[in-house]
Amino acid sequence: MRWAFAGPAQADQVMQGVYNYMPTDGPAGTWTIYPSCVPVVGDLRVALELPVACRLHVSGSTGVSGGDANLAGGVVAVLTTKRDGMTCPDGSTAPTTETIRFDDIAMTGTRTIFHNDVCGLPPGKIDQPFTLSFKEPLPIPVQQYPLYCEPGGLRRCF
Repeated sequence: MRWAFAGPAQADQVMQGVYNYMPTDGPAGTWTIYPSCVPVVGDLRVALELPVACRLHVSGSTGVSGGDANLAGGVVAVLTTKRDGMTCPDGSTAPTTETIRFDDIAMTGTRTIFHNDVCGLPPGKIDQPFTLSFKEPLPIPVQQYPLYCEPGGLRRCF
């Protein structure tokens, strides 16, 4: 498992900070990304704080939904559903599903928007490539490992 830190990629660091979101089409914006992780049970004497069991919380920007991201196959993925994601020709709205996938090392990704056969249109898919670049650290420090795991035994975390 790999994660990138705010600036240049570093092994065993979790991505966090404020990033510039730059799509090839559409408005640019900023994303705030912060992690929450669960300490890993080492040899039961001490919690190992490694970048595993982490989830990234991604805030969206103009027109782009955020959500909780998971790492799968070396790619960070956020899946959201928008109730009013597209505007139909008659002015009404219809739902869409967005999948945002990006590589946290290359800082490139694709926003994919899906819609069913609504508004008299056939089902569709729109791919929008984008890049991310580090802008600044988080405005308030976050507790990356918010859970306390009791020492010894079964290592219950709360």
